Amino acid sequence: MAFLRHPRPVRRYLYTTNQLVRLAKEVKRRTKVVEVFCGEGAVEKLLYLVLSQLDEAWGARRLRGFAEIQTGSYHADQTH
Repeated sequence: MAFLRHPRPVRRYLYTTNQLVRLAKEVKRRTKVVEVFCGEGAVEKLLYLVLSQLDEAWGARRLRGFAEIQTGSYHADQTH
């Protein structure tokens, strides 16, 4: 499995669906407040703003193990 070729610290980020669940909850939370949208454009704009905000917040996070991938200091066939 390709999943097992990544270092252990990275695997938990690849395996989990927590990010998707968090995204769905955030979209639901934001749309619940509005209740009625004036059109499709308003929904698209709200979704865009939610996704932009989450992308900015998540992009600033440093995930353990990914620094090695960026610098290329691990080999893909290592399983430790």
